[in-house]
Amino acid sequence: MLAIGFAAACRSSAARAQGSSAEQNHAREPAQLQDKYRRPDLLVAALHVTPGAVVADVGAGAGYLTHRLAAAAGPNGRVVATDIDADSLQRIGAGGPGEAPIVTRPVSPDDPGLEAGAYDLILLSEVDHLLADRETYLRHLIPALKPASGRIAISNRRVHRAAVVAAAERAGLSTKAEFQGLPTHFLIEVAP
Repeated sequence: MLAIGFAAACRSSAARAQGSSAEQNHAREPAQLQDKYRRPDLLVAALHVTPGAVVADVGAGAGYLTHRLAAAAGPNGRVVATDIDADSLQRIGAGGPGEAPIVTRPVSPDDPGLEAGAYDLILLSEVDHLLADRETYLRHLIPALKPASGRIAISNRRVHRAAVVAAAERAGLSTKAEFQGLPTHFLIEVAP
């Protein structure tokens, strides 16, 4: 879910100058190393995606988590993978056997591009720190949630946790759950 295009479009020039080499090195890490510290198996299990769920993978990039989410949602579910980098989205492909259908959707940096009232789960994984305004973006996600049951999950390196929790609270979201089992990342669920 490393969206290099997302980073380029959403960061201010000062932030880009400060973090560009670290982000570029992080994006080039082999999948095995990413798996070791990101633990996508644990992350997806902790999300409790139920068969038939409708899931948005926001900032999906080339789909690091997209097919895993599609497998969890099963053939009766649906996964919408969004990113500002249309070329990265082309690498995702459709859902495979036993997976939910996958729809890829290019979006603008400040608009999630998700239809209202449709999503059981909206996931932002290693994306929130790239947003120009976390609070406003999170506020734009709320209408896309299924009423009463929809939730937003955010996962990133621990250094970004405090900022996104504060932004979520300002956006009218409260933390409903937090998973502590990832080696270097946090995973929180927020909802209105």
